[in-house]
Amino acid sequence: MKIYLLILACLLFSCSNSEKKIPKNILPQTTFETVLKEIHLEEASFELNKIQDIENAKIKLSNTYFDIYKKNKISKKNFIENIDYYSKDPEKLEEMYTNILEQLTKEKSKLDQR
Repeated sequence: MKIYLLILACLLFSCSNSEKKIPKNILPQTTFETVLKEIHLEEASFELNKIQDIENAKIKLSNTYFDIYKKNKISKKNFIENIDYYSKDPEKLEEMYTNILEQLTKEKSKLDQR
């Protein structure tokens, strides 16, 4: 009888949901994609504007980081935790950047049509 209970227990544990639980402080993937996209766009703007006035460009970038964090209800620390978390799964991170590139391509084509 003990052997049947052991086998049943093993089967139950093997059939359990093996997906990783996402910690509470980690943003959902789509939300984090939005944050990443906004940050990368602002960093690109910084690179373009730093030639004219690097100090003002740095201040603007810093303020924009703060605005992005505030809008998405996260902190810089939380953003770094999210980067660390998603970096541990390179395939997921690559998928996120693919989605971001697709979004940017769609936005560019809309702008080109105007």
